[in-house]
Amino acid sequence: MLAVHWTPVNNTKAILKNGIRKSKKGLFCFPLTGNKLLDKWWVNFFNQCHVRARKKYNGIVFRIMQEDLPAHYGHWGGDAVKDITDLKAFEERYRETILWRIGERVALQKSPNGWMDSDKYAELGEAAIMGDPKILGEHMNSFDFMGFIFEDYEVALSRSISADRIIKILPQGNEFGRVLKQQKKFAPPKHRFKNEDL
Repeated sequence: MLAVHWTPVNNTKAILKNGIRKSKKGLFCFPLTGNKLLDKWWVNFFNQCHVRARKKYNGIVFRIMQEDLPAHYGHWGGDAVKDITDLKAFEERYRETILWRIGERVALQKSPNGWMDSDKYAELGEAAIMGDPKILGEHMNSFDFMGFIFEDYEVALSRSISADRIIKILPQGNEFGRVLKQQKKFAPPKHRFKNEDL
């Protein structure tokens, strides 16, 4: 499973050299979903809720491996599943979360009271996907759906990540700072109109 760890831009060079160091509470990251808006949810959270000073962030992408476990996984400040010790069980837990929410939608479509029987949601989700495999892709490509499920999810790993495991860097915006500086440098000059120009 791929994950992203968001860090202030000025830490990026050191991380590329030394890896991502875990804190006393663990190494915090987010499951990489492929949905740009959702993958950057934590950056927006950091910058909008005043938990941290507003900064530019880079996302450090790496693959979670068995050696990184045990881990905690779940909603920030909420019902985290503690001490996941097996990578396959961890991936299955992620998959079940999606299936459960698809099943919840199926139940609500079938009956307004269907939401009350939540023990069957995962089965309903699995059956819906077996009946129409496109349903999974449609839901996973929907920011509304994926954001509703995972927007504040986090993973707290128990080990640091070495630099050689870093797969790529995601910029907070559309481009990295160096690219933005070059675009600004070579952009055509902006003409400022004065009243007498009109």
